[in-house]
Amino acid sequence: MARNQDVDDDEFAGLDGDSGTDVQTQTSKLLDAPQDDAPGDVELVTDPAEAVIRLASSLPSLDDIAAVEEDDTSALTDAEQVQKAKTEEVILTAHAAGRAAVWVIGQGIAAASKGRWFRATHQTLEEYIADLVPDVVPRQARRWVKGSTVALAIAARTGQAPVEGQVRPLVEARGDSKLPQSVAVDMYVALATVAKETGAKVTAQVLKEFRDVVEDEALPKDPEEQQATLQEWAREVLVPGPNGPGMFETESNDGAGEDGANGDVQDAEVVETPHLDALDQALVDLKAARKAVKRTTFESAADEGDHDRYRLLVSELRTLTEELQRAARRAPAAVI
Repeated sequence: MARNQDVDDDEFAGLDGDSGTDVQTQTSKLLDAPQDDAPGDVELVTDPAEAVIRLASSLPSLDDIAAVEEDDTSALTDAEQVQKAKTEEVILTAHAAGRAAVWVIGQGIAAASKGRWFRATHQTLEEYIADLVPDVVPRQARRWVKGSTVALAIAARTGQAPVEGQVRPLVEARGDSKLPQSVAVDMYVALATVAKETGAKVTAQVLKEFRDVVEDEALPKDPEEQQATLQEWAREVLVPGPNGPGMFETESNDGAGEDGANGDVQDAEVVETPHLDALDQALVDLKAARKAVKRTTFESAADEGDHDRYRLLVSELRTLTEELQRAARRAPAAVI
């Protein structure tokens, strides 16, 4: 079996999937899966489509919905209000379940890694995952594993799972510095609380700035005081003051951060823009590459003697830049 070079088993080392929340229980809350009599046990759906079908079956029947003309602006009837409320509940539940699913997968992979349940059939975890869920990109799976404990803990606290761009700033290591899980979760909850009150957005960039603040300041030891302090700092990051931005806020709060501005309509009221985030990150990476590669870089590389390698690198750089130029020229105009 061919080895997928994108995966390093060491990436999963030390991750045991213990998030403080039971994955199956959390999933059952989102999909209202029936639970067995035994506490904590969940009747798992064997057909992957069954849970979705069951959720869809709770939608109002299209035959029972009265057709309305496009120019009709009349108030909704009592029956329509009920149908609307039920439909919105199903939409939000499906949306929440979809967002939580990636973190459930991540914690499941962590569990498989710890127990090495693949040891009788596969040489490596990467081969096992590639066979089990072949459509999952390994690099993405690693992010799900690393973020699963924090993401599911956030879901348990807020009722909504965060997206990848929101989790990454909370779990990434900064040199030797790594946020304790409890602090990371409290930080997100504080931001989400203030965002819900003010209509601000919890973007990846905001989370990065908030982490800078938290790591530079001393948090109170008392849990209640700590949460109050975090909300105070969150407000400074999210809400402009009377004389302009708050003491911690920058212009980057207005848009997507480099790792993604994602969110949720129901709780944190942030906007999910994964493709804009990808373009933003690509631009950051290209600017960094442009600073690193100058004319003198080429001249010095040519003088280092490995001419075959030099020619290959220059050729690939030219091909890549031409492909990027063609892609940018073909980019559609924004629709207003």
